[in-house]
Amino acid sequence: MAYLDNFDFDIFISYSHIDNERKSGQALGWIEQFYNDLTVSLWQSIGTKDVKIWWDDKRLDGGVMFDDAIADGIKKSAIILCLNSPAYLKSKYCKKEMELFTSSAQSHPLGLKVGKHSRLFNVLLYNLPFTSWPAELSGTTGFPFHDAEDKDDRGHPLDLQTPRFRQQLQDLTDSLVTLLEAFPKKSEEVEEDDTFTIFFGDVPDSLRTIRKRTITELQKSGYRIISDVPPPYEAAEHEDVVNDRIGQSDLLVNLFDQFPGREVDGDEITWYPQKQGKICLSSDKPQLIWVPGDLDISEIEEESYKAFITKIEEGDYPKEIDFIRGIKSELPGQIIGMAEQIKLKAKRPASGNKVSVLLDTHYNDQLYALELCKNLLENDIQPFINPQEDDPKKNINILEDRISQVNNLVFFYGKVSGEWVSERMKAARQYIVSNDYPIEQFYVYMLPPRKDPDDKMLQQRFIKVKVLNNSDKPSLDSLTLNQFLQNIKAAV
Repeated sequence: MAYLDNFDFDIFISYSHIDNERKSGQALGWIEQFYNDLTVSLWQSIGTKDVKIWWDDKRLDGGVMFDDAIADGIKKSAIILCLNSPAYLKSKYCKKEMELFTSSAQSHPLGLKVGKHSRLFNVLLYNLPFTSWPAELSGTTGFPFHDAEDKDDRGHPLDLQTPRFRQQLQDLTDSLVTLLEAFPKKSEEVEEDDTFTIFFGDVPDSLRTIRKRTITELQKSGYRIISDVPPPYEAAEHEDVVNDRIGQSDLLVNLFDQFPGREVDGDEITWYPQKQGKICLSSDKPQLIWVPGDLDISEIEEESYKAFITKIEEGDYPKEIDFIRGIKSELPGQIIGMAEQIKLKAKRPASGNKVSVLLDTHYNDQLYALELCKNLLENDIQPFINPQEDDPKKNINILEDRISQVNNLVFFYGKVSGEWVSERMKAARQYIVSNDYPIEQFYVYMLPPRKDPDDKMLQQRFIKVKVLNNSDKPSLDSLTLNQFLQNIKAAV
């Protein structure tokens, strides 16, 4: 049992085994001596032996897979101590440990900080410039355990028998105790966290930077991110954990490109991004799937992976999925837009099962609105008409009042300018967002004269816009009308 109620381990020590190699005449390596001294120091400072520190005394070499036991220890630890050194910076295992702790902590209700205190500690065994520190440690205060005398001297780890080491150990202990005491105890009432949660699937190395940058942007906007799978790496256990993470999430996000990523342990024709994507597709949770705009699927070399991506792009799935071919810089905004729609949908009142539609139209297009009303009533959909004059900002209060009564908004774009329609949509969007009304999508019904269905002026932030192009037909086209009715009914 650990000192902290909600964790199996209080502290995880992440280090390179090179730094624990014993020199001639030494009974213990530097890291093991440090571990022993820190343990005793913490026990004495807190007054109990309940403080538990996880450290790995096995020797991993380049042919050994990242140990699931280590991964489990990382995810169940409250604090990570990174013993930063040249060997640490070059170790791919240390890098994995750091990334796993960070992603796991980000998925925890506490996040990476408890109050103002970071859960990551940067213990410097050498005087390394901050520009060489792992990105996860940027902004942390380093605890120097080296003997360098000036900024240009790299130095070496302190002799553990010296007063200088003892002082540094006590400083580190004091900071750890302060943080441990700041963690909420089980006896304290902790409010249930209702933060919107987004699951991010694994990605190939080519997409790790955009994934990391996007996650950072979403966290800054207040979203909780789950991105800590794998590990486990073994196929059956991995699938169980993915399903568990999906169950905790409100939105599932998967990023793909021409590279399949890491192979699933024991399965040479399946990769972790693909496997997680398939598991997500079997879920009924809302999903966003993103690929680069310039992705050429025909150039994908792995046939099973190519077939998987092709099937997704062709829309061969019956779920609520947004498939986006896009550019990297727009991805955070696209995810936020979908998340906001999901939030609005969740607020739909129970009476919302009765479908209602507001038709926002100019007098010049009112005949089309009346014809659409007739079709809506025949399909048991309640229509409301909001006719307007030439000034798009006129009678906005009437529009606002009627928005509160409906599930869907339709803006007629016929014998008016694009600016007129855009102004009406902006006013409606602002009112919906301000009042958290459950409207996830706008419809724009294009009427004669002929128009461009890809008109960028019609796009709105945080609200999807579905364009129905009837501008090349003098009357309501049956195919377009049926498409609209199906969309309206499917949204309920």
